[in-house]
Amino acid sequence: MMNIAIDIGGTKIACALIDNDQIVNSLKVDSIIHTNIDDLAAYVYTVIEKWVPQASAINIACTGQVSAEFVNFLSVRRKLPLKAQLESLTNLPVTIINDASAAAWAEYTVNEQVKNKNFIYITVSTGVGAGIVFNDQIITCADGFCAHLGHTTVHIQSNHNYSCHCGRKNCVESIASGTAIAKHASKALGKTLNAKDVFTNYAEHPEVAEIIDNAASAVAELIFNMKATFGNEMVVIGGSVGLSALFFNKVAEKIQQAPAIYQVTLLQPVSGADADLIGVHHYAQNQLIEK
Repeated sequence: MMNIAIDIGGTKIACALIDNDQIVNSLKVDSIIHTNIDDLAAYVYTVIEKWVPQASAINIACTGQVSAEFVNFLSVRRKLPLKAQLESLTNLPVTIINDASAAAWAEYTVNEQVKNKNFIYITVSTGVGAGIVFNDQIITCADGFCAHLGHTTVHIQSNHNYSCHCGRKNCVESIASGTAIAKHASKALGKTLNAKDVFTNYAEHPEVAEIIDNAASAVAELIFNMKATFGNEMVVIGGSVGLSALFFNKVAEKIQQAPAIYQVTLLQPVSGADADLIGVHHYAQNQLIEK
């Protein structure tokens, strides 16, 4: 039985044809979320159209606030009935979950260290998101906003203005995301930088080092808050920023310095670059079994 898995992000859309849990074909295209979001469903359909006759279902991991009816793309403040649109275009059943939840389920499926454990997967990338696995289930909710941990707030000693696009101040995403790190570093150095520039070329600059340290502090504070809320044993940190050795080690150091009651086992993901695709595929298969 072949299924199509799709990972819709802010900059890239990855698609895979999966047969017996193995990716047999894959491709990536640029995302149009920030340029032409109203045509997203039609755009995705043109990408996967050649696979549709071979597939029995479509499973989507998507950035944003994902509910049964809509995907609310928070960064562009646009809501789409993406599931219904693609079901209409393809005549196939569509399962859709948040991309961080998909990555968390991929870890649950392939990472023996978190098997049968309560853990949180935090992705620190363009934004900050999370997937929460508790009692062998992904935590979900009706409106799709649960586990958007990047929009919880923390207190960081800093002179920076941490205003978030959601309308609040001091959200973790406004401090620790790749977008935020690049924004604050660009302002400090008076030149336009992206997150990769910051970590590759400027990480030792005193002002930039402080920005990175603040970002790591924000994620560590988030982890402490989640430990107090869920009592989770482990945290997996992924995403382009989270996978940076410098960033990961800074977060780990701050956790080690915390009181014992707040400490967790900090892990890096093992599910690789296709985590969202693998995760949403296995999540959909698990949903079928439970039915």
